[in-house]
Amino acid sequence: MRHVLSLLAAVAVVAVPLAGQTVRYEVSVPDPSSQLFHVKAEFPAAGKDTLLLSLPAWSPGNYEIQNYARYVRHFTARDAAGKSLFWDRADKDTWRVAAGKSARVTAEFDFLADTIDFSIARIRGDFGQFLGTNLFLFEEGQLARPAEVRFALPTGWRVTTALKPGSGGVYVASDYHELADAETFVGKFALDSVPVDGHWIRLALWPGEDYTPAVAQSLRTSIAKIGAEENAIMGGPSYDVYTIFFNVEHDPVSFGGGLEHSYGQYDIMPAGPDFATPDGHLGSFMHPLLAHELFHSWNVKRIRPAAMWPYDYHAEQYTPLLWWSEGVTDYYADLTNLRSGLWTAADFLGNAEQNVEQIESAPEPWSEEDGSEATWISEVFVNSSQLYYPKGSVTGLLLDISMRDATGNRHGLDDVMRALFTRYYRENQGFTTADLLSLLKEFGVPDAAGFYARYIRGREPLPYDSVLAKAGIAVHHDSVSSPFLGVGTAASPDGKVMVQHVNPGTAAEAADVRPGDILIQVGDVNVAPDSDWASEFRAHYRGKAGAPLPITVQRDGRRLTLQAKVQEHVSTTLSLSLVPAPTASQARVWHGLSTGALDR
Repeated sequence: MRHVLSLLAAVAVVAVPLAGQTVRYEVSVPDPSSQLFHVKAEFPAAGKDTLLLSLPAWSPGNYEIQNYARYVRHFTARDAAGKSLFWDRADKDTWRVAAGKSARVTAEFDFLADTIDFSIARIRGDFGQFLGTNLFLFEEGQLARPAEVRFALPTGWRVTTALKPGSGGVYVASDYHELADAETFVGKFALDSVPVDGHWIRLALWPGEDYTPAVAQSLRTSIAKIGAEENAIMGGPSYDVYTIFFNVEHDPVSFGGGLEHSYGQYDIMPAGPDFATPDGHLGSFMHPLLAHELFHSWNVKRIRPAAMWPYDYHAEQYTPLLWWSEGVTDYYADLTNLRSGLWTAADFLGNAEQNVEQIESAPEPWSEEDGSEATWISEVFVNSSQLYYPKGSVTGLLLDISMRDATGNRHGLDDVMRALFTRYYRENQGFTTADLLSLLKEFGVPDAAGFYARYIRGREPLPYDSVLAKAGIAVHHDSVSSPFLGVGTAASPDGKVMVQHVNPGTAAEAADVRPGDILIQVGDVNVAPDSDWASEFRAHYRGKAGAPLPITVQRDGRRLTLQAKVQEHVSTTLSLSLVPAPTASQARVWHGLSTGALDR
């Protein structure tokens, strides 16, 4: 049905002046303590009998159905004369309004903003933030309409938004895609700007008190280096003004990270050393985070898989290429930090080691295409939608080395990324797996199709040793044996350690440990939520394979002691280092990779 509406709308718009098609929004915060945004949206109705008005179900870049309509309260609609209009729900995220042939229809609603998340609105005291997908309704089939946004905010509040400024305090978007992608801060927060290659990168940070002079100096220096290096990789910035929206979270939070946008990024990090120390030293994740999200302004926001061109805001959009969009973006974040001097070669190789460890610790084989398709469901056993970050990053490294080695460093992966930008994004289209393979072959990857079939679509172990050696990177393998219980745990509602799942073939399965059991004791080790009991268990039972292992659990209100034997899990750790005396070819490849230089 929506496809038909889109076709009909495309015909109707041709005869109507663009100004008459503008959708006008007003966002207000009448009472911050209520944690409600109030939204007015005025739509051109062109004398229609019915308008279908929708909120997105998800936000591009955050591959998870969020159903933002669930946060809506007090929905109303009225015609151009202010008369109330009948409406009902057409589906989970669409309101059907009986427009009564009015020239314009205004919808109003409140949006509950009480959740901390990368793609959900939030109001906290004298601060608020939202993403366009949260608040901005669209008419079905009319995504090409321009938009204007006004704000009515409490005294002393200001606005920083990814939307472009218009006149008279109005912000504008050329179409709904631009509007939906706009992150916005309102209220009281710190605001700064860093010039990079003649363009501005703004930093909006809340709470403003966390933007101390020491932190400001570190962040400004890092942002300038990251921005300049990524511009060098891609041949210039993709934006006129870019904004880093940053939330330093002082309440307990179990995550940190960011969400990319075409003209900005929204990052959340817990307060303390993960963000920055009092003397301004940034946490170890800060440079990878900033560089990753900024590189997304090219790769994924503009260089986009064809299956996501254009976006469908109602449902999942599956593509086998998120390993490239996310994982290879991770590789470029690492390259950025290396080439800009924010990382040493040892830092770069140490990060690659961690990526390999994550890949190899997966309990069963999986492919990067698996993860790309499964990202929407967040698998419980093997969360390949998270593992395509490290595996995609290592794959990018292997492809880059292979290309530079095969061409005598005349080409590198940078050429592929720039070609995707100019030949696909600049031509207003997405790319397919066949397009990517064609570019990899063009720029020198030996047997690109075979590599893809074995290691990206297939599940063969990545060829670390043979490929990394071409860049003078030595691979060291060490086998480590350690006790392995075989359970995944989480906090129970009353704060105890609860079994979520039991791995097959393990001591826990042999003892008949079950999901829902509360762990009390494993052998001689007491289990408590505030202790590192798992590390204590491994240390206590290392080298004792076959020894008796009683496991005490609480099940259905009863205390049970189950019997098992210690099992040890053998894992191979991999470490990387540069060879002390590389060959001329190895030195050339590493120099090209680590600096971006080509021998042409």
